[in-house]
Amino acid sequence: MAGMVSISVEESLLKKEEKTMKLDLSGLENRVFDALAQTSDRRYIYMTNFRTGVTRWSQNAVEYFGLPGEFFADGAAVWEAVVHPDDRKAFNDDIQAVFAGTKKMHDAEYRARNKDGDYVMCRCRGIMLKDDAGNLDLFVGTLDNHGLIDNVDPITNLYNAYEFVHELRSNRHQNVKSLVLIIGINDFTNINTIYDYVVGNQILHDFAENIRLLLKENGNGMVFRLDGVKFGICLREGGEAEAEKLYAQIRDIASHKIYVGGRQIPLGLSAGAVVVRHCNSDEKSIQACALYALRVSKRERLGELTYFNNEQADSTRQDMKLIVDMQKSIVNNCDGFYLCYQPIVYADSSKIVGMEALLRWKKEPYGEVSPGRFIPWLENDTHFYELGKWILRQALKDVAVIQKEHPDFFVNVNVAYTQMERTGFRDTVLEILNEMKLPPSCLHLELTERCQSLQLDYLREEMSFFRSKGIRMVLDDFGMEGSSLDLLRNLPIDYLKIDRSFVSQIESDSVQQAIVESVLQCAEKLGIKTCIEGIETDPMREFLLHYPAEYHQGYLYSRPIQLDGFRKLMNNSATNN
Repeated sequence: MAGMVSISVEESLLKKEEKTMKLDLSGLENRVFDALAQTSDRRYIYMTNFRTGVTRWSQNAVEYFGLPGEFFADGAAVWEAVVHPDDRKAFNDDIQAVFAGTKKMHDAEYRARNKDGDYVMCRCRGIMLKDDAGNLDLFVGTLDNHGLIDNVDPITNLYNAYEFVHELRSNRHQNVKSLVLIIGINDFTNINTIYDYVVGNQILHDFAENIRLLLKENGNGMVFRLDGVKFGICLREGGEAEAEKLYAQIRDIASHKIYVGGRQIPLGLSAGAVVVRHCNSDEKSIQACALYALRVSKRERLGELTYFNNEQADSTRQDMKLIVDMQKSIVNNCDGFYLCYQPIVYADSSKIVGMEALLRWKKEPYGEVSPGRFIPWLENDTHFYELGKWILRQALKDVAVIQKEHPDFFVNVNVAYTQMERTGFRDTVLEILNEMKLPPSCLHLELTERCQSLQLDYLREEMSFFRSKGIRMVLDDFGMEGSSLDLLRNLPIDYLKIDRSFVSQIESDSVQQAIVESVLQCAEKLGIKTCIEGIETDPMREFLLHYPAEYHQGYLYSRPIQLDGFRKLMNNSATNN
């Protein structure tokens, strides 16, 4: 049997070699191509010879996307089949524009299907080269795989988030019952502020090494470095008892075994877990569930190990199914998603001057699903980047309708961590603004809480870039979790939004009054505008008029409503004013 397998493999290789030999490879066998193709696992090189019709791709691309080989004919048709059906027209239009001479360079972002059947975001660039006679000779370019990053984290020397997902997928394919644990370090920004980032990175390295050695000693499990200060752990055949024991051991490490210059640095932890008993949920759904449980652990359970809906197995399966169906909706042109808008008004006159875009989802058999049920984990899901683009495009499309009668009107769009961390997010925002032919000043980007866990220097640079283009930057939910006065000092903010929890009892609560007054006075001195959220009654509004805020927002002015209702609200408001 083994001999038969060896012969069949050998024959297969010979056939592949014979097929390649029949192709005319002239112009494509290039030492520079060979060298560049090996410089990155996520950037691929391609070349097409117009005379022979043969295309060459980096071997990494061949393996990742399951292409016919390094050299193959009819490259355009082969690659078009890889591109997501909804993106093919835009892909072809851009290529044709280059052929027609109306564009100098092919530059397109689209989804491409890898060999596992998953779609990943890619950015493709290419140029045409002519021979000495002026005839088209070669089409040469690069493809950046945004769904793939280098496999090892340079700070901790652990495998990274890509390998974490790969491990989850491997367990699923092998039908292995497993435990997925995601651990986060609480308030790590304080350590970076006190000791600087070099020391902070050393602490992350030491913490990671301790966990790695612990898992090695236990003889089960792998640890991965995820984004920010989160770590993922996979235990094969693990259950709740193993999870509780392991988390207690890791907490002990965090409390007693981390030192800087001989000084002990205790770390606070939070953790979320999913016990995967059934393998009908994909790896991205499992990761999103564990991240949601981590969020609950941090916000509501004082860092205790929290399971994703562990109390009710049926509820867990239902939520897993909901996650999978929402992911399908995103891939299917964001079917079922829609936007509602809540007005933002001038505090003194109550005139509507802007609106905040709020995401909603409705689809059978679920009906209308509460945002509180899906937003927390959806923002952690890798599919959110595509959904975020849809939200941005739809919100700008809708604000364009209002701007025809109100040229200074603006829309606030929430930005998630998964968007802000992408290097291509800048281009995405500017391209959509240009596509809609709208002034940048009409767009206000609200940073959600999790964005604040990005490296401060990186976040400052991104915000400064958007502001330089005329886009306003807003700090959302100020006063919650990571939001602090230190962010006002270090980030280029146009205005901040004071969370509703700080004004819910402000008419009678002297503590809320003191906090709001202090924040508003500080912002005023720094030249930062403010918006108070959660205004629900006329007495509350009248009381808050004594505070120096530019904008108000809340149910008093309107609950979130769809565009048609919002335009009627604006007309009624204008008539009353």
